[in-house]
Amino acid sequence: MNLSNDSLNTSLEENNFEINNNNIDTEVVVIGNGPAGLSLSVFLSGWQPYYDINSPHPDSRLHARLSQNAKQSLLDQDLSWFEEEFAEIINPSVRPIAFLIDMLMRPPNGKSCLRYIRNPAKSLSHIVLGETDAGGSWNSYDEEMITVSLLGWLDLPAFSLVEWFQGQPLIARLPAGVIREYMKAYAKEMGITENLRPYTRVTDVNKKCDNQGKDYYDVKGEDKDGQPFEVRCRKVVLACGQNYQKLLGVSGEEENTKDIVYDIAAMKKLLLQKDNIKQKNNLPVVVIGDGISAADAIIQCLKSKHNVIHVMRRSDAQLRTTMLSKLSATIYPEYAQAYKLMTGKEKNPLYERITQGTAREVRDSVVLLNTPNGIIQQPFSLIVACLGRRAELSMLSEEVEFLADYRCASDKKMFAIGSLAGDHFIRYLIGGSLQVASTLFSENKDEQIEEIQRQMIAEHQKVENRNKLIRRKLSRVCWLSRILSTSS
Repeated sequence: MNLSNDSLNTSLEENNFEINNNNIDTEVVVIGNGPAGLSLSVFLSGWQPYYDINSPHPDSRLHARLSQNAKQSLLDQDLSWFEEEFAEIINPSVRPIAFLIDMLMRPPNGKSCLRYIRNPAKSLSHIVLGETDAGGSWNSYDEEMITVSLLGWLDLPAFSLVEWFQGQPLIARLPAGVIREYMKAYAKEMGITENLRPYTRVTDVNKKCDNQGKDYYDVKGEDKDGQPFEVRCRKVVLACGQNYQKLLGVSGEEENTKDIVYDIAAMKKLLLQKDNIKQKNNLPVVVIGDGISAADAIIQCLKSKHNVIHVMRRSDAQLRTTMLSKLSATIYPEYAQAYKLMTGKEKNPLYERITQGTAREVRDSVVLLNTPNGIIQQPFSLIVACLGRRAELSMLSEEVEFLADYRCASDKKMFAIGSLAGDHFIRYLIGGSLQVASTLFSENKDEQIEEIQRQMIAEHQKVENRNKLIRRKLSRVCWLSRILSTSS
């Protein structure tokens, strides 16, 4: 039986055949409700991005290329041409589609080249599970911490910070608490709150097979009250990012948890405690790490007049290649000041640095440090471990690896977006979310066509079987007629 794609598409659009999804609760489960999860939810909820020819990109060649399909949603287009035709302008550390969407959202003239139209008919059923309120890890950041990313780099699809503020803010960098509130408002503005399940922790993701031989995922977890839940779906997208702080991994760490913190918010809370005897004895705060978060800790400690012992794994030469070394002193004056202290270019009586050092052991308010000059026993009032973040994927039964197209190498129905997939900045994870949404829509349509084809073949077989039965009955009638005719 030969069935063309046109006939299958017509059957799909006219809904002549029912797609049997009785064995699943939703098509897609997104684990993580940070910027990546929110962006993906918007695309899956029917928000269609189009190239706006009335707001052309200043690159005339790119404008001409995108104008060819300006009436078609970017979600429905094959954008692989961008990597082939514009390879010379793509940042090699950024995926091509992520780079393209960033170019369109943030062109040199500042006005987005994208317009959005919501079409509920072009949506895909999904649920977004997150351990926090909308915003993911932004809910855990110190609300006064000033973002490293500039204002325009933090926009999510179709509803920018400027639109939320109803005007251009006077400052280029905003406190993390403001961005957190923007993300909550974003979910409401874009109409995706009904898809969000905040304060839910996923504990298990298992792949199973239904009675029709189709694979599905059984996603289990607990809500904020500890009540278990279970969701069945066809596809899983991991957008949970790197939400957990890396530990020191040294002896005594677990026994001294009250004296060790891993983020600025917790550090500020402990430093403000007036009954801290060790602070009264003027014991220093030991900051371990040499990245942005370590610089934040130093800035806060010195602002609060606390002595700081700063332990850095890198050497002076290696510090000159870090992100801190590349930040503009004009835009990031506080980080420029911290970097000068870290490299010894400036002095502060409250600050002491140790390069090429690591923590060895923690015991009774003393941390043992490995240094080029040997092991040092350093008393402390508090240890601030700023070692970066890690992903927590204990809900999976085995380790997974994700490819350049965001798909799992060992499971084609599992994807990762955001920092888990290497898109660490909001400005780039939008393109990743769009690329995965495009794939999900395309594959869902293909699967529906396959299901319709299967049902059409089954229906055709039923008709053939009925016809065979009728032919047998007719044959029997004819045979009986001949016998009766002969008898007479």
